[in-house]
Amino acid sequence: MVSIEDSKDRSSIKNQAKTETITFRLPTYLIEELRNDAELEEVSLNAFVTRIFSNHIQWERYERKVGLLPMTKPFLKEVLNQMTEEQVISLAHKIEKDSFKSILRFMNENIELEDFLRFLRTWLTASWMQHNIEIKNGSYYRFNIQHDLGIKWSLYVKTLVSELCHDVLNITVDVNIDDNLISLVFREYP
Repeated sequence: MVSIEDSKDRSSIKNQAKTETITFRLPTYLIEELRNDAELEEVSLNAFVTRIFSNHIQWERYERKVGLLPMTKPFLKEVLNQMTEEQVISLAHKIEKDSFKSILRFMNENIELEDFLRFLRTWLTASWMQHNIEIKNGSYYRFNIQHDLGIKWSLYVKTLVSELCHDVLNITVDVNIDDNLISLVFREYP
């Protein structure tokens, strides 16, 4: 679930971008499946297909190139549960931070807060993590991430995001965590 409370959100400007009509020849079964999925999500076929294309442009075209692999939640949860908190922090700090910095730079050479927030939002959406985004008059951005992976996942995300914000953006982020919720607050910086 994603909610945005500020009509001045820059991503809404992209949603109002110039459009163009184009025709594709697709197998009937594929069109039927797309229509069914759009109906289940209660969106138009056009909006559904636009989302698919956007996901490709924002995330999927980079996945294999930067070495991202899909894995199941039970696997990830079990691996994290076998690690100590110190090992989780070390993983996020020493290994993953550099990997994610490379991914960010691969996707966009000059990283600003808006770019980082878009990357974070895309990562959460691609990972099927439930999240809520609140934007208040451009003064702060709050990401609430709901998951069922336990405190060690929360600790991992807290460490990774904090380190990336410090190293890439030269800012601090307020982070609160518990077993199944991560709250990230990004303040607007000049």
